[in-house]
Amino acid sequence: MFKQLRDLFRRTEPVEENLELSFDDLPGWLDAREEEIGKELSNATGPSREAISGTLGSLREAIARMETADGDEEVHPRLRDISRKALPGFTKSMSQILSREPSGDPETFYTAAAEILKGAIKALKGQGKYLASLYPEEMKEVRTAVRDLGREVNAMTEAITRARAARQQVTDVRESYESLSRTRGEYAAAGQVRDLGAAVMEAERAIRKAEQDLSSLKLGPDYARKQEIEERIRELDAMDEEAGREIAALRTPAVHLFRKAEKVAGKAGDSTAAAAIGRALDAYTGSLADDEENLVSLTEAVMPATLAMIGRGDLALKNQDEVRLFSDPGTLPAGMRRALTRQREVREQRAALQETLAALPGVIEEQRLTATLAQLQREREAKAAAKGRAENQREMSQASYTAESERLRSRAAALAGRDVEVDVPDLPPA
Repeated sequence: MFKQLRDLFRRTEPVEENLELSFDDLPGWLDAREEEIGKELSNATGPSREAISGTLGSLREAIARMETADGDEEVHPRLRDISRKALPGFTKSMSQILSREPSGDPETFYTAAAEILKGAIKALKGQGKYLASLYPEEMKEVRTAVRDLGREVNAMTEAITRARAARQQVTDVRESYESLSRTRGEYAAAGQVRDLGAAVMEAERAIRKAEQDLSSLKLGPDYARKQEIEERIRELDAMDEEAGREIAALRTPAVHLFRKAEKVAGKAGDSTAAAAIGRALDAYTGSLADDEENLVSLTEAVMPATLAMIGRGDLALKNQDEVRLFSDPGTLPAGMRRALTRQREVREQRAALQETLAALPGVIEEQRLTATLAQLQREREAKAAAKGRAENQREMSQASYTAESERLRSRAAALAGRDVEVDVPDLPPA
């Protein structure tokens, strides 16, 4: 019976309901909570701030009285002398420390008061330690005031610490809110995945169409003509290479022998022959195709002098090529003219065929389609890469959004001091 009566009249504690907030309510709630923290801090530190202001006033009065105090005459003369010398420095130092009046919001007031306390303690441990014997009552009053100041500053420290911790919690919730908002924006930007996928497919269709058009060109009459011309160009290229080899077979021994002939003429004092041979040598070591007739005429001009050196034994022929080319005045010039003419004619024919090939409508269309195909392939690769990046961004955004949502709820609960349900909206469907 007693237990039933006790249960009937037992006082039930009110159950605090969970706090429910929408995502959009968070900024306003945080602003209100921050304002509430400021009010709580102001109320919690009000008595201490008032007490500190009063204590500082008392401390200033005590320091002012010390400046004119006579001190205890029964103190040993030496100690009295030390104390009186230390007094001006102590009172000056304390006056400077106390010249600042704490004011402003609680944290600004607290910072100033803590600095004053720190300076006062330092002064007491410095010159103040010599004054207790000569000024026992005054120093007792000063120490008491400093102790009272320290007690109130410590009381403020606890309130300031709580407020700073609460404000950090506000900051943490804001960071989670901003992170989620930013992630939603990034996720929306990454929503181009479908559009990018469609763009990739469109590019692939265009590529297949260009490839089909290129294949169709091979069935037209221009393609057969193109193949014929290209085959003839390959033949001419082979003939050009053959002419080049023939020119090299003439050029190499000629350069070798003309270089020796120039030296022989120079040593013999025949400057005219040396100069003529030098000009021919320059022509042979330059670009032969630049001036075909000039090369031949220069060769013909120096052959008599060169053959005369060979005939005198001043210039020895070392191999069969030199013997073949320098046994008479006409073999080398005629051979060079023939080879250069053949090479020139081959190159002219090739250039004409190249112009004909480039003018074929099928070739022009092939070049256009080839360029278009290359451009389409580059676009497809770029769009596929962008699609891949967007997909990765979406996956990372989804993972970070889930984790940050939980972090937001946890931080909001820590700030509110009770369970908080924040209605964080889901990310839009992919």
